[in-house]
Amino acid sequence: MLKHFYFYMSDSVCPWHNLALEEHILLNLPQQTCVLYLYQNENTVVIGKNQNAWKECRHAMLESEGGKLARRISGGGAVFHDMGNLNFSFIVDKNEYDLHRQLSVILEAARALGIEAEFSGRNDILSDGAKFSGNAFCYKKTSAFHHGTILIDADMTRLARYLTVSEDKIVSKGVESVRARVCNLKERNPEITVAKMKDALCESFERIYGPLEPLDIKDKNAVAAIERRNASWEWKLGCSPKFDIETGVRFPWGRVDFCFSLQDGKITDAHVYSDALDADFIDSLPCVLMGALFSSQELAKRFGAIEETPERMKMARDMASFFVDKAY
Repeated sequence: MLKHFYFYMSDSVCPWHNLALEEHILLNLPQQTCVLYLYQNENTVVIGKNQNAWKECRHAMLESEGGKLARRISGGGAVFHDMGNLNFSFIVDKNEYDLHRQLSVILEAARALGIEAEFSGRNDILSDGAKFSGNAFCYKKTSAFHHGTILIDADMTRLARYLTVSEDKIVSKGVESVRARVCNLKERNPEITVAKMKDALCESFERIYGPLEPLDIKDKNAVAAIERRNASWEWKLGCSPKFDIETGVRFPWGRVDFCFSLQDGKITDAHVYSDALDADFIDSLPCVLMGALFSSQELAKRFGAIEETPERMKMARDMASFFVDKAY
């Protein structure tokens, strides 16, 4: 039986920090304890543990526009967070994990604000057929969490902009997101705010579980270590599953098609096909690209380092510009 109920609201809007806090609480949760953890992330795309960042979102565009890419330790699909979105997490003793009870907190909070809501079979919470909350889960030896989003007044234009799937042909072993119709709760009730939803969640939790006490996070160094991992290229992109990608473009001097195999975010095999007249130059390109990190800047750098005849260097610069524009 649960005996201890805690509440923590993060004052950070950085996804790497907020996900680190969540993981730290999960890994250090006492028995018979449940924590309601709420947080907001600013201009962020969060992908699931086993997802391919290149397939799920325009992460380079996001980062160039001041946003952040984050990878969580739970499954599920890619989601967009901004200050119009409130994130929740139930971190609980694994023996007391009860998805129905946890979801009832969200559903009752929504209904208290005049929203008719229901849980769907795809781990989503819907209002009038549109998703306003996506949910994901993580289970450890003695603890577990169920977390998700609540779209209140999110920027749907940016959501669509960053979560648009790449036009490149990508074949990945990663878990793909299921695209669903989404809505903001403000569309259902213009009076709803993030603050009101936070209060409604706390009140609903206390009715269903019991009185909440503030949680004190003591080991700030442990949280900081997880945050550094979360912010690293190796975690955000290097953890993407093995995948293949094909992309191509036509230049004035001929069409070029690039076929890459990638592991841990690096090119492990490369093939370049072209109808360009300089076939020998095209044949030399796979060696130039092998081992490169799969990023626009790295690929452009590899092409930019080619020292050949003026004609070949012009071709190399054209290909460098193509990859910069792709914004990988």
